[in-house]
This record gives sequence, C-alpha cells and structure tokens, in this order.
Amino acid sequence: MRAPRHLRIFIQIIFVVTLISGCSQTNKPVEPTEFIKYEDKNNNFAISYPKGWTIDSEQKDVSVLFESPKENDQDAITESISVNAIILPFEATAPLENYKDGIIEMIKKGAPGIEVQNTTKLKIKEHEAMQILLKGKYNNVDLAFQMTYVIKGKMAYIIDLTCLYDDLEKYASIIGKVTNSFEILE
Repeated sequence: MRAPRHLRIFIQIIFVVTLISGCSQTNKPVEPTEFIKYEDKNNNFAISYPKGWTIDSEQKDVSVLFESPKENDQDAITESISVNAIILPFEATAPLENYKDGIIEMIKKGAPGIEVQNTTKLKIKEHEAMQILLKGKYNNVDLAFQMTYVIKGKMAYIIDLTCLYDDLEKYASIIGKVTNSFEILE
C-alpha cells in the first residue's frame, strides 16, 4: 500500500530535522528522576520530557523538540526527542501494520543509506503504535532514529528519538518513559 504524498513529504522532513538535531557523544549514564508534562492543545497531545532538557515549540517541521543538555564542551550534538502531529488526507482505519511497508519505503527514499534495524508493535495507553528503529550516518557518525507512530482518525503523531547509535541502550529508559507518557487529548 502506497502512502499519500503528504505523509511521504512529512517523513522526509522529519529525517532532515532529526539529522540536524543530533546526539551526544559521551557514554555517561543518563537517568533523570523528574519529568515535566508538555501539552500541545492545538494538536491535541500531551507528553512528558526529562527535567533539564530544553523545549523548542517554534520548530518549522515538528510540533515540539526536546533536547538534552550538553554533557561537556566537546558535546557538539545533543540527544533529541521530537513530536510531530500531522493531519492525514484520509482517515486511517486499517491497523498500523498495513502502513509499515509504505512508511519504510518513504524513509529509505528520503534518506538513502538508512537501514531499518527492526520494527515493533506496541500500545501507548489505549492506542496501537508502531516503532521503527533506524540506523544512518551523519558526518561519518552512526546515529539511531527510533520513530514511534500513533494514528487516531485523521491525526498521525510521530515521536522520534535521535542519538548516537552506540548510546541507544543508554537512552532506552528515557525514551520508554517519554513515549509511554504520550496521550491524545480529547
């Protein structure tokens, strides 16, 4: 099943933004104890992010971007989590699994050389979700992109973690907490 042009363009934009946002380059363990709830009433979602991370809701291509603090002066790139809400040109009534191949095809077209590491079905609150883990290079550095898709009616939400590929385990707990805090506001 081929995804609509609007969705293909959006996924390509997400890749550019996440490549620019980047990741940290240290291996210090990171485990925040406090999370702050962020609400986007225009796009009808809420999500919690780690205290101490910056928030940018003025990004052109995402609804909100959270970035980790620099760990040292050499930390040129920081970890980031972005959320984007888009209105689909149709109501998505099929299970997310039916859209997986089309989404992966669009990602590969938008970012040649990117590799799909795995896909996982999950539930966030009562919503079906699909997570795609990708590996790609940026300035000769291996990056991980963990993209989680949630669709409700005509709204699609994408939660994206970007970090060094080798740091993926280090941020697994954080992205799990952030992703599981996601809720669609009624």
